[in-house]
Amino acid sequence: MNDPTLPLTKELEWISSHSFDFVDLTLEPPGAYGVNLREVKRKLKDTGLEAVGHTNPFLPAIHPLESIRKTCLKEFERCVKVFRRLNITLMNIHPYDYGLHMTLEEKVKANVELLNHVHDMCVESNITLMLENGKPLDDPEVFQSVLDRVPGVMVHLDLGHANLASKNLAEAFFKRFKDRIIHVHASDNKGDRDDHLPLGCGNIDWGGMVRLMKSHGYDGTITLEIFSKERDYVLTSRRILERLWRGTV
Repeated sequence: MNDPTLPLTKELEWISSHSFDFVDLTLEPPGAYGVNLREVKRKLKDTGLEAVGHTNPFLPAIHPLESIRKTCLKEFERCVKVFRRLNITLMNIHPYDYGLHMTLEEKVKANVELLNHVHDMCVESNITLMLENGKPLDDPEVFQSVLDRVPGVMVHLDLGHANLASKNLAEAFFKRFKDRIIHVHASDNKGDRDDHLPLGCGNIDWGGMVRLMKSHGYDGTITLEIFSKERDYVLTSRRILERLWRGTV
């Protein structure tokens, strides 16, 4: 993933120069917002990078005020238009937990309403929308109830988020949704905060995670969603993941 605090084109150059296959392109401010799309499109072409679309996880998208919800929908519409212009055909959306005085049932209903709107936008632009696991949709049963009401949405499994809820949650998601999981995020944590640590710095069993993915036939894209100014941590995490995937450690 590009670091949104840094200029997007510089990030694309760094990601390409270190031979990553694709960029998980987030459109968050300050560095990756209001960018020159012609320049970004040219940079993607010149570097040969594929791209997955990533949207802002911090929007008050299920706020009780309708005017705020409409503003958030406009932001998602902007993302869809940007990704369409960049020829990106896969976009994620996060579940939103920010809803003042809302019960879980009300939050689920609001997320379903949001997903239906954004999914319609994506269909019109030939983009596949995928829903990421996380609060308030971190339980497989609740997650399933949402997918049942928006059947065209696929699943984006964040292994770090899964570790915050339960040691076995990733396995539960693969068992239930393996035919709909089309993208994975990998970062480490110690089970209490979404720290986005390098692989091996938290308590996630990455050997077990790789075996889990392979046992369910997963061979799609995996993003290293590691937040650190020291980029060697990202490169080290990639080496760890590659060795585990090849079965050499």
